[in-house]
Amino acid sequence: MKQMKLITLTLLLFILTFPSRAQNIILARPSQEQLAFHDLELGVFIHYSIDTYAERGAPQGSTPASAFNPTALDPEQWVLAAKAMGATYVVFTARHEQGFCMWPTTTTDYSVRNSPYKKGKGDVVKEFVDACRKHNMKVGLYTAPWIDSHWEARKPGYKPGNTGNIEKLNDPKMYEEALKKEKAQIHDLLTKYGPLVFVWDDHFGRSDVLDAEPHGGKFREFYAALTKYAHELQPKCLLLGRDVEHVGNENARASYPLWNVLNTIDGSNYSVSSTYRWDQNNYGEPTGKFYRPQLAPTTVALSTGGWMWAGPRKPQTLERRMQAYYETVGRGSGIIVNLTPDRTGLIPADLVAAAKEMGDEIKRRFSNPVVLSTAKNPSQTLKFDGVKTFNHVVTMEDLKDGQRIGKYTIEVQVDGQWKTIVHGQTVGHKRIDKFDEITATALRFTVTSSLKRAEMRGIAVFNVN
Repeated sequence: MKQMKLITLTLLLFILTFPSRAQNIILARPSQEQLAFHDLELGVFIHYSIDTYAERGAPQGSTPASAFNPTALDPEQWVLAAKAMGATYVVFTARHEQGFCMWPTTTTDYSVRNSPYKKGKGDVVKEFVDACRKHNMKVGLYTAPWIDSHWEARKPGYKPGNTGNIEKLNDPKMYEEALKKEKAQIHDLLTKYGPLVFVWDDHFGRSDVLDAEPHGGKFREFYAALTKYAHELQPKCLLLGRDVEHVGNENARASYPLWNVLNTIDGSNYSVSSTYRWDQNNYGEPTGKFYRPQLAPTTVALSTGGWMWAGPRKPQTLERRMQAYYETVGRGSGIIVNLTPDRTGLIPADLVAAAKEMGDEIKRRFSNPVVLSTAKNPSQTLKFDGVKTFNHVVTMEDLKDGQRIGKYTIEVQVDGQWKTIVHGQTVGHKRIDKFDEITATALRFTVTSSLKRAEMRGIAVFNVN
């Protein structure tokens, strides 16, 4: 990571010193779908499956299908809770790591088809998708290609707890059987439920970030093959990895500065970033070959407890929830927050209330700007109609031709004198700068370093009390 910082600083110094040469740099550009994904900003994860009903300490994949028998399952309640939080899309665990399919697939006997739920006639994925579309929410689904504990437990030589073995796909027979099964399941999900905005194909690149040296091998090949197949089925659906970059932690913290651009380990768009490390700073690379919006997942920033329900959990303070928003959306990444149904199939009332409180607070803080500019100039002065008091500035960069801004300043005019209050770095999709309350008659935003001439999308000034 120190090397990454050095590369970034060296590049920006080069551009400042030789601005004419910067125009020759070829920048990675986002697709229309990636630009649209940036605008979604806040999503909700619904982690709910057979795991919710597992006995404590039971081996992965051993919970029988008969255990899935919720008494009050209501995906519409999930979607309304997400909407109250301000989410624009929801991702549901269609198949989690135990291997239980929440739709009546023919690819396995381990699904709702063999559960008591609606006497085996239920389809939770369809109920979820229908609820999303009813309430104008974008639809995403989760699957876990690497780990299918129930399926693996029926393979010769299987040892309980060994599903996380990176080397298992090096076995040619296991590789072919696993890929065939995963393709069949992704075919179900991408052909039976209409257009999806996003698929979280969990653990993409896992083998390459476990240790200092990438493992690569058949694991990487497996995800590339599955991702390519998924894109053949739905070309406009984004997948984690090829299209969207994981920030590298589950704590709702994007790195800063943050570039939505990177190079990959093998030079293809089907492998992980060459600088990616788990739970460390993942800044991206300003002049990388591939564009990927960064996305930060979290459950701990909303409530105590893991991804799946395992007993009562407590909502975090509003301050912690808003910290997550500032350290993700406010740094240019997206955020996807976990809401967890309990064994009844409903999200508990206190978590629903916490979600709404967070959504209401985001609206309260950022719905009524003191001053707003939609001018595109990389340097501009916002003259106020009289004296204004404020403590936040939200900036947005026009990213259609790639991310460009490397450094900027924000100044305010007080008693006729200009005073610098922010020395910023990247802007990207959105940057939220907050500072002590100040009263001024004008504000000046200046891009001081960019890979090419930047264009702004918006500058908004807020007074958040």
